Amino acid sequence: MNKKWIYLFMLSLFILSGCASLNGNVPFQYQPSLTSANKKINKIVGLNLLVDKRPKEDISNTESIKDLPDKITSKLLEDFQKSEIFAKIHYNTEAEDEIVINGSINRFKWKATPNGLMFIPFLNLLIYFGIPTYDITGVTVITLEVKDNKSGQIIKTFRESSESENTYNLYNFKTGDAGAELAESFRDVAKKLKEDLLNKSDLAK
Repeated sequence: MNKKWIYLFMLSLFILSGCASLNGNVPFQYQPSLTSANKKINKIVGLNLLVDKRPKEDISNTESIKDLPDKITSKLLEDFQKSEIFAKIHYNTEAEDEIVINGSINRFKWKATPNGLMFIPFLNLLIYFGIPTYDITGVTVITLEVKDNKSGQIIKTFRESSESENTYNLYNFKTGDAGAELAESFRDVAKKLKEDLLNKSDLAK
């Protein structure tokens, strides 16, 4: 193999390795979705820190995200506030709260699966002709427990999930956007949870 082909092979591997790195900020930059319900929960709500209950694979796939439970809880709080589905919602339970929401992060994973051809000399040069280089998947699963703060009685428990997939080639992938699939699945789960709260909890009017 002459130096030219060696150079192109190494360049291809460099490009592929760069594409596979999750941008830890992207999953939390989505804009909240509108709800379809013309309702509101006229109660003061305290949202507590969500507990990280993800499998080890998910944790290893999102190592670039530091303090993940804090960031997910903060984004979920922001989503709820902007959607205005409650009279008031804030972080951590307070004595005057009427409703308390606890929760867990069951899945939060971003995984890039490379095309096996990319690691075969000569065949990997096909990336320059636009063949797929990566299949990328984002998965989010969150459970929320809605509780009456005075009685301590659990009103409802909701568990929602979403998976987003995309296929990229050398020309339609932007490294700075790595994590968009996770943002999309997180946004979808947040919307489903809002719809659940408004339509399935008997709290909204």
